[in-house]
Amino acid sequence: MTDGDIVNGLKKGKTKALEQLIDRYGKYVSSVISRILRGRNEDCRELSADVFLAIWENREKLRAENLKGYLGAAARNKAFNKLRNEREELPLEEDMIIFDDGEQPCEAVERKETALLVNRAVNDLEPITKELFLRHYYYGQSVAEAADALGLSLSAAKTRLCRGRQTLKAILLKEGYDYGEQNCENK
Repeated sequence: MTDGDIVNGLKKGKTKALEQLIDRYGKYVSSVISRILRGRNEDCRELSADVFLAIWENREKLRAENLKGYLGAAARNKAFNKLRNEREELPLEEDMIIFDDGEQPCEAVERKETALLVNRAVNDLEPITKELFLRHYYYGQSVAEAADALGLSLSAAKTRLCRGRQTLKAILLKEGYDYGEQNCENK
């Protein structure tokens, strides 16, 4: 059964199509959610079920060519909304910046210092800008997806990201880290 067959079955209200969808994409949806809600298996199972329920309730809007992307976006949004509703801060790991394993000890120290500095700077951003940053740069949501999840217009999200990058750049430069010029246009 193809994604097109599944979507057509869903649109006709066939529960067998929903079962096929869950069989095909259940692990994918769970992995997207568990990446965000690390170690919270019960919440992951609950939100996975919520994603497929939302798909069932909105089946008329589905398109086969966007099915996997729609499922991924729905899973990410459910997980982020769960965190926001619980008023938890989005997790930002200490070693967000990744370098090659072959680095020298002085490079490892510098990498660690840079990671701590960037983490502090991101944590000091305005809460909505911080969440936008984490959604886009850390969790890989597109600017449009992150903006939609946060109730921002696309242009407002781009402006916040640009200003946030400028703030981070100023902090890094103040601390002596010159990482090169980067402007906010076309970002």
